[in-house]
Amino acid sequence: MTLASSLPSLRSFVYRLLAAPLLALAALAAPPAATAQGMCPGEPLCRQVPKFTATITEFRVSPNTLGNRPIQVAVRFTNRTDQPLILGYVDGSAVAFDDRGNKYELQNTSKLTGIGRVERHRFDPKFTLGPGESADARMEINFFVNRNVVVGTGFDLEMSVREIDPLPGHQFRLGREHALSWQHLASGAGGRAPAAAGPAPAPAVAAAAASAPQGVAAPALAAAAGDPCAGVPNCTASGPVAARIVGVASGAPKGNNHEVTVRIAFQNRGSEPMILNYKQDTGVMLDERGEQYIVDSRYRESVQGMPIATRDKASSQFTLQPGESRTAAFVFRRFVGNVPAGSVFTPSLAVEQYALLPSNQLRLVREYALGFGEVRGGGSAATSAQDLHKAIKGLGEILRGR
Repeated sequence: MTLASSLPSLRSFVYRLLAAPLLALAALAAPPAATAQGMCPGEPLCRQVPKFTATITEFRVSPNTLGNRPIQVAVRFTNRTDQPLILGYVDGSAVAFDDRGNKYELQNTSKLTGIGRVERHRFDPKFTLGPGESADARMEINFFVNRNVVVGTGFDLEMSVREIDPLPGHQFRLGREHALSWQHLASGAGGRAPAAAGPAPAPAVAAAAASAPQGVAAPALAAAAGDPCAGVPNCTASGPVAARIVGVASGAPKGNNHEVTVRIAFQNRGSEPMILNYKQDTGVMLDERGEQYIVDSRYRESVQGMPIATRDKASSQFTLQPGESRTAAFVFRRFVGNVPAGSVFTPSLAVEQYALLPSNQLRLVREYALGFGEVRGGGSAATSAQDLHKAIKGLGEILRGR
């Protein structure tokens, strides 16, 4: 054997010799296998980490192939522990790639609802789950399609959330971060979040509520157990809030504007009074053509029956006692132009929960992101008071398990 012919084998041996210590160091530096995300049994869209599960329950892609092509994503988080759990979305981490290599991003943070953000120098601890509790986070990621760009139909999505640990003295610190990812998603995908192990015993709930830091919602495990929307169309539940669409009125366009009025019945499933406000500028829905409708804050009549919360104000007018239901109406609008008005819609919005302090001031407790799936617009301009009353009464009976 010549020296020239033996050089490749010699190089391979030297490379392996040098790489062995590096690989050993990498193995030591890698996180334990227990911290890696896994799939929940029987649900491919569920991801499981030690303290919680995260399930994509809605993944809806706009059919637009030119201009904005938004994707609506809903993720349901379930606390797997017997203690309150605070989570935050890591700013800038949500991104999706389609099978053509196009990148979809969360371009506007107002399109993130339900969960607070973890930024470089600050974080929002409002997304608190009681033991066994589930609640939703919603976001809209977007890609602007130029001419001559081919868009895909399959998607890979990733995002990161971080635990926020409470400390004595009403303080917090950032805990473990979890990188979550889902592959091979298609428009219309949606899984079912795993059922919680069941409510914690009453003493555990009481202890958790007593230890909840100021400014953080007490656990909502006093809410009725089970899924209140099982078999109920256009119904959603997030934490102690249950909501169902009880009427959709889609009239003819007027002056190039199309209005769709969506009536929603809200119920308090918790054991304490609850103050709700609609969070301004969160009402949005797409029609079957991918055209976007919004609850336009410039029009006073856009929200009826529920106060609107802004950065500067909120109201205690919409207070629900335990088990009580009330209805509010939301008017979604869009400029029609040359595109026909839609007939099938996917409404979503966010409501905020407040607590009334002894000083008669309101403190923000929690935010709930609500989505209702596809609904079809009705032909009438309004629902009769009698029909609306029957719908609300029926919802209450369903949610009480009658």
